Amino acid sequence: MGNDEGKSRIEDEISYKAAEIAPLEIDAAELKKINKYTLSPVAAEEVYTFKVCAGTNELDDRNYEPFNLQALKDMQRLFVGKTVIKDHIRKSDNQIARVYDTELMQGGKLIKETNELHTELWLKCYMVRTEGNKDLISEIKAGIKKEVSTGTLAKHLMCSVCGTDNKAAFCPHLWGHEYDTASGRKRCYFTIDGVKDAYELSFVTIPAQPTAGTRKAAAVKEAAKEEKNRLRELALEADYYANKFMEAEYE
Repeated sequence: MGNDEGKSRIEDEISYKAAEIAPLEIDAAELKKINKYTLSPVAAEEVYTFKVCAGTNELDDRNYEPFNLQALKDMQRLFVGKTVIKDHIRKSDNQIARVYDTELMQGGKLIKETNELHTELWLKCYMVRTEGNKDLISEIKAGIKKEVSTGTLAKHLMCSVCGTDNKAAFCPHLWGHEYDTASGRKRCYFTIDGVKDAYELSFVTIPAQPTAGTRKAAAVKEAAKEEKNRLRELALEADYYANKFMEAEYE
């Protein structure tokens, strides 16, 4: 597999999810964490900080790809030190901030379907104040720049209808559709069960990934086509041997 092909395949498997931005006050403890990433120590007045709720383990995810608790724990570890960019364009001059710390916050609510406590993953970010980004900081403060998206690579994508890991093999079920099962009708969603890698946090115009369902639908169609071709080949092979058998019977 060539580098471009491999990169394209990984790009197709990245899950982009909407995130929520919030203000963050800086204190001595936060500044100490930030200075682990700077070549020279910075003062509190030299940086601007904010935090992002990168995801929860609730099932009401609008893309029908909720994180589970294991995924959030993986992200807590993997997002530390990652860059914040714009529009998911990975160029060095497109880096605007950095994640310097992460935190999992759990509430008392128990999620019935998964038996997990409601959990939120918060990413703490900093940027150095410059003439070039003062307008961006003002827009973040004013709530104009507030749409944020995370890019992660799932370990497993578990179908809620049939339990198939769609990272290993596609099942025929699609996001948000309802299906009849032995235990009643179920709406299809794919739980992100663990995360292999966290690529970036990005300011975007439209958060999350609108083409995810289209990608899978095309992949399912292609998989069905391959299976149909395989069955046709088996049928032709069966006919061939059946004819051979008949010929031998009449000899």
